[in-house]
This record gives sequence, structure tokens and C-alpha cells, in this order.
Amino acid sequence: MHADHVMGLPGLLASMSLLGRKTAIEIFGPEELEHFVKSIWHKTGTHIGFPVQFNVIDSTKPSLLLEMKSYKIEAFPTKHRIATCGFKIEELLGSWHLKPETKELFNLSYHEINMLKKGESIHRKGGVVVDPNTFCIAPLKSRSYVFAADTAFTPKVIDGALNASLLYHEATFMESEKSIAIKTMHSTASDAGRVAREANVEKLMIGHFSNRYKGLDGLLDEARAVFENTCLASEGETVSIDYLD
Repeated sequence: MHADHVMGLPGLLASMSLLGRKTAIEIFGPEELEHFVKSIWHKTGTHIGFPVQFNVIDSTKPSLLLEMKSYKIEAFPTKHRIATCGFKIEELLGSWHLKPETKELFNLSYHEINMLKKGESIHRKGGVVVDPNTFCIAPLKSRSYVFAADTAFTPKVIDGALNASLLYHEATFMESEKSIAIKTMHSTASDAGRVAREANVEKLMIGHFSNRYKGLDGLLDEARAVFENTCLASEGETVSIDYLD
């Protein structure tokens, strides 16, 4: 519920309404969020022309927020001065695809096709084995993005970010301001690098930098000293999470 996380939400939703949105929207956040947003709408005479559903996140334990056909979104606790969560958006593993000749070659039944699409081998009489690794195309590796802002170093974020394709982690301070980081319950760039390394992520993006730093090279160097594949979160830039072999 810190200002830089919630102040823009009432206005964003109001703008959506002014632009003609009619589709319902779900908001996930702390218990206090609904009252905060609706109070501002009430005080400012703002009318919202679409349904808004507020969902309370339990900030004390990992939880599944949403699961669709191709992806899911989970929340996990971080470590800050007030209740705060991180989020993981993860693709769900797709089906295996039969090679064009496989169905006719083995005269597959509907049940056998479904087995192969799940990556399961078919064992027939006479020792015939239809192995999906040979006769199917494997699904692409699932990708995941983890967002962990406003947190001190904690194993909870490591658990939440395990094996992620891309981790965004705050790096408010350099190690020279470690005492301030501890007092304000923020992270240093080295802390962020350590989380990325121990969580075995593929790429780290650091952000939420203190305004005391006019240049960010020092923060980037500190993080890279711990986890080499690190980049800066720069406004306006896009980072793609490509499929890897």
C-alpha cells in the first residue's frame, strides 16, 4: 500500500471507463486496496462504467491467483516494511505435436494420440514402442517472468523465482549504502545478483534505483559481479524472453 504502488490505480481505472471500457476487470492486492480506490472515486465523483472485482492476496504464503489455458500467475511473499508480494507469470507446458507421418505409420487410436500429445510412450504387443521423442515434436520450453520489487534479500524470493526466464529484482542501493538498505528493507545490487544466482534464473533485470545515483554503471557492475547476465531496467526499453533450445 505504499504510494508509488497504488496512487495511480484509481486514475488508471477511471481513464479506462472514460475511454469506453465495458469489460470486467479483476484487481489483486492488499485488503486495504479496495477501500482506498473506492474512497477516491467517491470523493471525486468518479463513475466507473464496468465491473471491478477486488481480490485479496495473502501476503504470508505463496498462492495461485489465476490459471488460464496457456499460463498461470502466482504471488509469493517478499520482505519489506509492510505486507508486499512478488508475482510470477509462467507459461504452461504445451502439447507434443505428432509428426505428419506418425498417425498413419502406426494406425494410432484416439487414446494413443492423446498419450503421445502428453509425452507418454506407447507400448504395443511384440515389443513395438512409439516414443514421442522420435515420432513427435516436443513442446517449446515454457517461459516465466518474475517481478520482485520493494524487498530486502530473502530466501522467499529465491523460492518464488526458481528457474525463471527473467527476474526483475529491485536494486535500490550499492553495497556502500548497505546499512541504509537494511534499515529501509531494500536490496543492494549485489543482493539482487545473489537472488538470481541462487534461484538459477536465466536473466536478471535490476531497477528501483535510489535517486542518489546519477549514473547506474556502478549498480550494474555490482550485480554482474555476482550474476553476469544482468541488465538495467530502463524506461522505454523492451526485453524479450526468447525460447531457448
